[in-house]
Amino acid sequence: MLDPQEKAVFDGLVTQLREADPRFCRRMDRLGRPRTRLYTTVAALLWIVAPLCVIFGGWTGAIFAAMAVGYGIRLYSKRNGPAPQPAWWTATRGRPAHPA
Repeated sequence: MLDPQEKAVFDGLVTQLREADPRFCRRMDRLGRPRTRLYTTVAALLWIVAPLCVIFGGWTGAIFAAMAVGYGIRLYSKRNGPAPQPAWWTATRGRPAHPA
């Protein structure tokens, strides 16, 4: 945790960076957002590969297929992300960046 004076200095640095290089800040903000199309595509590919694993892999393929389907479900449910959280590098006044 930063003390109030350090927090004010950090907020000033972030403000200067946002004014000096908005393209960089947009790229950094984009890192915090989920990649919907990528997650959906990878989930679909995992679901397509799962039956092929069972057909060509026997019992071992069935285990890999179960893992592929499970991870595909995780990716598909994660495609919209959880409740939006501010990125770790953003400075917010009066409240922490991550809820404790």
